[in-house]
Amino acid sequence: MIRKNISMEPEYLEKLRPFLEKNKGNLSAAIRDVIDLADSALEDHASVEEVMEQLSAGKGLSALRNRLIENGECVLVSSFAFMGLIRETEGILVEEDIVSELFNPYRIKTVSDLVEYLNTRSRNLGWGLEVSVHPGKDKVPEKIVVSNGEDSAFRALIAEMISIFLALYLDMDVSFVHRKSNSFQVYLKEYRAAGREIPPGVKKYFGALDSAFREIKNWPDFWIPLIENYRQHRYDYVSLPGEVFEAFLGGEVPDMRKYLEAPSSRPIEEIPLPDLVASLRAFASTTQLVRTVESELEGGKMDVKIRHRYSSEKTVSKLVEFFSSIFKAAGYAVEVKVVSNLIIYEIKEKAEKTRLEKVDWGQID
Repeated sequence: MIRKNISMEPEYLEKLRPFLEKNKGNLSAAIRDVIDLADSALEDHASVEEVMEQLSAGKGLSALRNRLIENGECVLVSSFAFMGLIRETEGILVEEDIVSELFNPYRIKTVSDLVEYLNTRSRNLGWGLEVSVHPGKDKVPEKIVVSNGEDSAFRALIAEMISIFLALYLDMDVSFVHRKSNSFQVYLKEYRAAGREIPPGVKKYFGALDSAFREIKNWPDFWIPLIENYRQHRYDYVSLPGEVFEAFLGGEVPDMRKYLEAPSSRPIEEIPLPDLVASLRAFASTTQLVRTVESELEGGKMDVKIRHRYSSEKTVSKLVEFFSSIFKAAGYAVEVKVVSNLIIYEIKEKAEKTRLEKVDWGQID
């Protein structure tokens, strides 16, 4: 054991007080604890100066965060609660005023400004995120990457806010996104809106539930009871446009042209058969007029199978007539078979005529 005499000013002795109290006044034991602590701090740093610099920076960040909490600009909330809130609101777009509050559009004029601001903000507030930009061929960057951080939902939130800001102030839209284990990549393209509107790419990748949420919020007296009715009856409801329902009530076959032409912006005669079947499938899903619309391709020919829940022969006959009229309007001839709760359309060449094959109904479920 080596014995040394140590001289120190009272102020340094005061700094040792926590260690002295821990060791019941034993100065030698207190100094040994300080040496162990210093040794641990130096393990991941090249010099004493580097440790001192980081500790000073940490004090500065703590002071900054405390000041933001004290002046009401930030609040302290548990990470578990905050991340849970983010995950539960995924698909609902962040309000524009919140984006503008976080990213000041009067100061941020370029993508580089935005990236620099975000990385500084991340360091100061302890987000643990890093934002980088990958230049493209033109003025629009190829992509922006939000990486690191402990939670993928938080990365997605920051990526969403970046995308909304770029759309509103720098004439860009999202072409697609790529989620990885430690990053969120947003690929960009130029987009000039007629006014201040959220472009389609941002809505598609970040706001899939946004319009539905706002409709429910604006019309709760209509939507909430309707949703409850659907749930209680296990979605055994049919929802049809007024004029379609009126035609059915009058014993007529509704004209579905405009409902099928609108999504593709083409006359029904020009809609390819796979796209037409996809539109019918979407119509069935949203209206619940039938249970499913499926297609099978074999030998270059397509069969379309429609499953329903009706037991009345008259109702099923009207349903056959309804779907046959759609294929006829598109220029296709069909042969129809009805077996129990299944209607099978064998699609023929457009030049052939439609023929309804009579079948033995048998026992209908």
